[in-house]
This record gives sequence, structure tokens and C-alpha cells, in this order.
Amino acid sequence: MDFVNIILLSLIQGITEFLPISSSAHLIIFSEIINNSNQDITVDVFAHFGTLLAVIWYFREDLIKILRTYKISEVNNLGNCLIIGTLPILFFGFFLRDIIEVNLRNQNVIVFSMIFFGILLLIFEYLRGNRNLEDLTWKDSIILGLFQTFAMIPGASRSALVIMGAFYLGFRSIDALKISFLFATPTLALIFLGENYLINFEYKINILELLLVVFFSFLTACITIHFFLKLVNKIGLLPFVIYRFLLAGILVFT
Repeated sequence: MDFVNIILLSLIQGITEFLPISSSAHLIIFSEIINNSNQDITVDVFAHFGTLLAVIWYFREDLIKILRTYKISEVNNLGNCLIIGTLPILFFGFFLRDIIEVNLRNQNVIVFSMIFFGILLLIFEYLRGNRNLEDLTWKDSIILGLFQTFAMIPGASRSALVIMGAFYLGFRSIDALKISFLFATPTLALIFLGENYLINFEYKINILELLLVVFFSFLTACITIHFFLKLVNKIGLLPFVIYRFLLAGILVFT
């Protein structure tokens, strides 16, 4: 993969990972455009690692607080909630990973997911309430984790699904976003660790390329997180739903 494509892929991952528009769908589309499908999984994994570093850096104070106050005996402790919320995607991902990679990484699935989950996102936004992050319980985390499992479908969007789950549970918009970001930390870590183990045996890796992917996806993701948090209360999620519909339409007619 040449330098220009590395930059483009990193920008795509950094921008789309935390927006409710599906990073996996955009990476699949990009790989088809540049005819580089054989390297999809390897580069995708390290692009996700860059965004993992970004969310850790941006929310470092929150994460440090979570670590300092963590008590395994307190089931509603935020740290335990993040762990509990990650278990469903860990379980289903273990059993369904190969099926999804073989059968669902295609344009038809992306088009359907973009439209279907876009409609759901618009509907669920009207369910948001006044709960904040401090109200999160382990029972909420199970529900959020189940929502998050559908993110394995290309085009669904992990961010969109966790936000929808948070709206369903009555959280405010800004807190729904923050929950989505915090849930991304263990989830992206699992993606990187699990897939990295596999690609060490399955693919040839150009270290310089992957380092560039990590750096640029990290930088772009930090900027995206910052502006998304500031803008969502002003513009809502409708612009992202419209974008999902437009992208689906473009894919259908091209």
C-alpha cells in the first residue's frame, strides 16, 4: 500500500470510528476502491489500534479515575460496568467472527445496514432522557453490550449501536456519547489483541506502513472525538443519518 493510500485509510478510520456511520463499512469500501482486499484485516486492525490510543488519550483522566476507584466487589462501579458491557461482544465475536468475515463483508450488507440502523438511530434519539454517566448500572451494561454485538455487522456502527442503547436506557445525548467512547476502550483493545494474534500467522506485515496507519488514525480520531462531543448537542444525529442514507444510495447506483 502506498503512502497516499495509507494516509487516506488512516483518515477514514480516525473519522468514522467514533461517528455513528460505521468505520468497518468505510474501510471495506476503501479497500475495494484501491483493489487491496488481501490486506484488509491487517491494516484494519492497526487502524483500530490508533483509534484505541486516541480514546485512551482523550479520556485519560476518566480512565485513570476508573482505575483508581475500581473495586471488584462493587458491581455498579464504572470499571465493572465496562467489563460487563464487553462480555457479549467477546462471546459472540469468538463464535461468529469467521462467519461474518466470509459472508457479511460485502456491499449488499453495507447498504442494508446503513439504511436499517440509520432509521433505528433516528427513532432511538427520541427516547433519550435525563440520566447521566453516574447512573450507569451493571444491568444497563448488559443491555448496552447486547446492542454493541450488532456492530459486528458491517455498516451497523459500534458507536451508533451503543448510543442507541444509551438512548433506550434514558441517558442524555452527551452522556450517551461518553458511554460510547468509554465502551470503545475495552472493545477496541479486544479487537486489536485478538486479530493481531491471528495476523501474526496469516499475513506478511510491513511494519513502517502499520506504524503510519496507527499514527494518522490516532491523530484524526483525537480531532474527531473533540468536535463530535462539542457539536452533537447543537446538530443532533440527523446529519449522520442523512449521510448513511446518501452513502447507501451511492453504493446502490454505482
